[in-house]
Amino acid sequence: MKKIIFLFFLTLAFSYDIYDIYRYEGIKSLQQFLERKLQSKDFWLKRLKDKEIKLGYFEKPTFILFCNKITHTLDVYSYNNSLKKITTFSNIIVGKLGDKQKEGDLKTPIGNYTLINKIVPKNSFYGPLAFVTSYPNLFDKLHKKNGYGIWIHGKPIDGERGNLSKGCIVLNNDEILYLNKIINYKNTVLEITQKPFYAKKEDIAEILAMIYQWREAWKNSDLTKYLSFYAKDFHRSNGDDLEKFKTYKRKIFEIRKNQPITILFSNIQITPYQNILNKKIYKINFFEKYYAPGFKFEGNKEIYVSKRGNKFKIILEK
Repeated sequence: MKKIIFLFFLTLAFSYDIYDIYRYEGIKSLQQFLERKLQSKDFWLKRLKDKEIKLGYFEKPTFILFCNKITHTLDVYSYNNSLKKITTFSNIIVGKLGDKQKEGDLKTPIGNYTLINKIVPKNSFYGPLAFVTSYPNLFDKLHKKNGYGIWIHGKPIDGERGNLSKGCIVLNNDEILYLNKIINYKNTVLEITQKPFYAKKEDIAEILAMIYQWREAWKNSDLTKYLSFYAKDFHRSNGDDLEKFKTYKRKIFEIRKNQPITILFSNIQITPYQNILNKKIYKINFFEKYYAPGFKFEGNKEIYVSKRGNKFKIILEK
């Protein structure tokens, strides 16, 4: 049903071009036409025209928690075709200013995370409920940051704690219980900042076009073009630098050359990656389907891109 609805709206958007291309040139030319559209920044700018994307681009319903360490606020948003603020928790407790670097520095990290679990803490010091974050994430590990146990939690059920945080985000107990009611933690993004970095439509459109240009080079086993999307200081999640990555990909592309390859992306999510230097970095997540003779992969992909000169380049990939 979803595919039928998608094709209907696609037809409305490009009806004249689609029908005529198909009539005169056939299905292959139609496919090439659509591929060119997906690789066009202008195409994506038109699609984003009426979207509010300051906190990111989302293709499925998502909750966003936006924590500002300077203002001591936690804004709660929902996204389902449009961005809606649900509430703001004020006077929250956070750790020391600055970005977390190591265990015991008492700093709340700056970056983008997910909520990976919901628990009732065994120690009543942490209140009635806690959400466990994904710190340290892939970006943190690349930059040698360590530590663990960064939660969003409540206050001691018995006794006072003052305004001390060991790096967690601390809400009043009624607030943490209310937060649990209004979000689905399994589908929530947490952005923690000191100096907010908001997404721009120009950036999101450029990144979406880049993703599909990168995919086209990948499908066609065009190694030179494919590698042009990577920064010189690129790293894979396993620690490989760009030179090791090139060697690995060269072998794969040689095997796949002239083979039919299908690569599909869905549930794309692009969020402005909060960072202490306020650099133009974005985190990209999507579900990937990769099919080639004798090989099949379906799973989540995670990529980080940074502006280098006048183009975004991939700096980290998992």
